[in-house]
Amino acid sequence: MFSNNILSSGHLRQSNIDPGQLKVFSSLQKDEERFSFVFTLAESHKFEINPGPAAVKDGDAAKGLKDAGNRAFQSGDNKSALALYNKSVLKTPWTNVASRNLSVSVANRSAALYHLKQYQLALDDIAFVSTLDYPLELSYKVLDRKARCLLAMNQLKDALEAFKATLKALDGAKLPDERRMKWQSDIQIMIAMLARNKELTNDPLPPSVTVLTHVSGGRNKNYESASAAVNVCRSEEMGRYAVAATDIKAGHTVVVEKAYCSVLLAEHRYTHCFHCFNRCPVIPYTFPLLVSYLCRETLCPINTLCPIDKSSKASLDCLAFQKLVAVVPCPHCCNVAFCSAACQQVALSTHHSVECPVLEVLWESGASVTCLMALRIMSQTNIRYFVDMREQLQQQEDAVYEPRVYQGSHYLSVYHLVRHHSHRSIDDWLQRTGMAVFLFRCLQVSGYFGENSSLSDHVLNQSFSGTHLNPDQLLVGGLLLRHLQSLQFNAHEISELQLGNKGEGKSVFLGGGLYPTLALFNHSCNPGVTRYFRGTSVVVRTVATHRQGEMLAENYGPIFTQEPRAHRQATLREQYHFECVCAPCRQDWPKFEDMNPGLLRFRCDSGDGCPQVLEVAAETDQFMLQCPTCRGYTNILKGLKTLQ
Repeated sequence: MFSNNILSSGHLRQSNIDPGQLKVFSSLQKDEERFSFVFTLAESHKFEINPGPAAVKDGDAAKGLKDAGNRAFQSGDNKSALALYNKSVLKTPWTNVASRNLSVSVANRSAALYHLKQYQLALDDIAFVSTLDYPLELSYKVLDRKARCLLAMNQLKDALEAFKATLKALDGAKLPDERRMKWQSDIQIMIAMLARNKELTNDPLPPSVTVLTHVSGGRNKNYESASAAVNVCRSEEMGRYAVAATDIKAGHTVVVEKAYCSVLLAEHRYTHCFHCFNRCPVIPYTFPLLVSYLCRETLCPINTLCPIDKSSKASLDCLAFQKLVAVVPCPHCCNVAFCSAACQQVALSTHHSVECPVLEVLWESGASVTCLMALRIMSQTNIRYFVDMREQLQQQEDAVYEPRVYQGSHYLSVYHLVRHHSHRSIDDWLQRTGMAVFLFRCLQVSGYFGENSSLSDHVLNQSFSGTHLNPDQLLVGGLLLRHLQSLQFNAHEISELQLGNKGEGKSVFLGGGLYPTLALFNHSCNPGVTRYFRGTSVVVRTVATHRQGEMLAENYGPIFTQEPRAHRQATLREQYHFECVCAPCRQDWPKFEDMNPGLLRFRCDSGDGCPQVLEVAAETDQFMLQCPTCRGYTNILKGLKTLQ
C-alpha cells in the first residue's frame, strides 16, 4: 500500500558513506554506540517527518456526513445511515464547541443501531453520549431509546428506571404540547405495565468479552503462559526450545498468551479495532464487495461500487464497507477506529498518545510491521520505566536469561530474545540503525521525551539541527535498535480466517504480534503445533501426539508439503540464520504433489520412541512391518482400517 521510501532510498549503504566513517562504524560493538554514530550522519535525517492529510479532523465534512446520515435514516435506509454516522463520528473534532456536534452524531447512530436490533451497541453509544455535551432538551430521546433497548434485552428492572428518567426528561423537551403529552402518555403506559410485576429482574447477559481458552493440563509453574505439559530446554546448537514434559495428545492447548505488543496494518484500521484487532458484529450489506484498499483521504474503499449512489468512484464519500458497526474515534485524528471506549482509553493512555501525530508518517515511510512493533514496544510504555531499568539492562545486556518464572508480559523476556547480532553484515547494521534513528525521531516529535506538552504543539517537520543525545535518548535509541534485531526472528503474523459468500475460507494478515513464550518454540517443516488468534492473543494447540521429551515445534513459514527442501532451507538460512535439521529436511520428504498415491507411510510404533517412517505398497496384504532402524515390529492393520 505504501512505497518503501526509507529502505529503498539507499541513503545508508556502504557506498554512500565515507570509508573512514565506515571503518569506525564497523568497529562498534554496542547498540547505543551504533545508534549514536548513525544519528550524527546527515544521511539518516533526509527523510522528512510531515503530517498526513487524513490526520486532520474536519467539522464541516463531519456535519455534511451527519446530515446525509439523517436523510438515509429518514428514508428507512438504516445501514447506509449507520455508515455515514460512523464517518461523521471519525471526522468530528473533539473541541469544546464540537463536542455537541459529536454527541448528536453518536446519538443519531444509536437510533440506527436500535432499528438494526444492535441493542447493546446502541446502549454503548448512549453511554458515550452521556460523557459529551449532548443538548439537555434532547436527552429524552436517548433515554427513551435506552429504555426500549433494555426492554428488548429483557433487562426489565433497568428498563423501568430508564422509562422513569425519560418521563422526567420530557419536562425540559422543546416539543409542541400535543406531541409532549402523547409521548408522556406512551411512557406512562410502559411504566404501568412494568410496575405490575413486583419482582422485576434483569435476564443474564452474554459475556461482553470473549473468554480465552485455558491451557490443557494446568498452568506451568515456570512459564506463566504455557501448559504444565511443556518444558523449555537449552542447548548450544538449538538455543532455547520447547519440549513435551509428558506425553501430549493431539488437540491439547499448550500455550495461551497475550501479545506483549501488537500492531495493526494500516489497511485494516477501519475494519478492525486499532488496539485489540477485534471486529464488532458485522451487519451484512447486500451490494457487491469489490474492495481493493482504502483511500486514506476519504477513509473509503477505492475501486468499489458505491452502495449509496451505485456508481464506481476513485474516492468514495461513504463508509458503507466499514466492518466496525459502531466506531469509537480518537479525539485527535481520524486515522484509526476503536471497537469500544475501553480500547480507546487504553490506547490513548499508552501507545496512541505517542503515535497519533506521526501515524501517517510511519505508514508513508514504508516501514514494515516489525519496525512499527519496535516503536510500539517503546511507545506503549513511559520512558521512565526504561530509565529506571537502565542499570539492570546494562548488566544483563548479553547475559543468559533464566528467571524463576518466565513471564511473557515482562519486558526482560522481550529484552533477552535472540538477535543473532554476530551474523549481521555492515549493510544490515546500517539500514537497521537508520530505521532506529527514524523511529527515534518520530518519538522525538511526538513528545515521548517530554519536549512538548500537547498534540497540538507538535512540530512535525523537523530538519537535522544537531547531534547531541542525552543519556535517556541514547538508551531509547539503543533499545529501538535491539528490538529491530530481535523482532526479525521473534515477531508473529496475526491473522484471521475470513469466510466468503460460498463458505470458502482464507487467512487474512491483520498485523504483527510479539509473544515471548511462543518465541521459545523452534521451527520444523512438519510442525507439531498450530496457532490461531483471539484478537491479539494467541492460542497454540498440538496437531499430533508428542512423546515425553519430544520437541514441540511450530512453523516459521516454509513447510514440506508445499516447498522443496532446498528452497525451504535457503529461506530459513537467509531469514532466520539457522540450518534446519527437522525430519522432512533430513529425509528429504516429498511435497504433496510429488507423493506416490500407491505408497503408504506409517510411523514406527515399536514402543522405543523410534522416529523411523515405514513405507509399504497400498495393495499390501501384510499387517506387520519390521523397522530397519530399531528392528521392532509395527502392526499397521488399525491404520489400514482407518484409511479405508
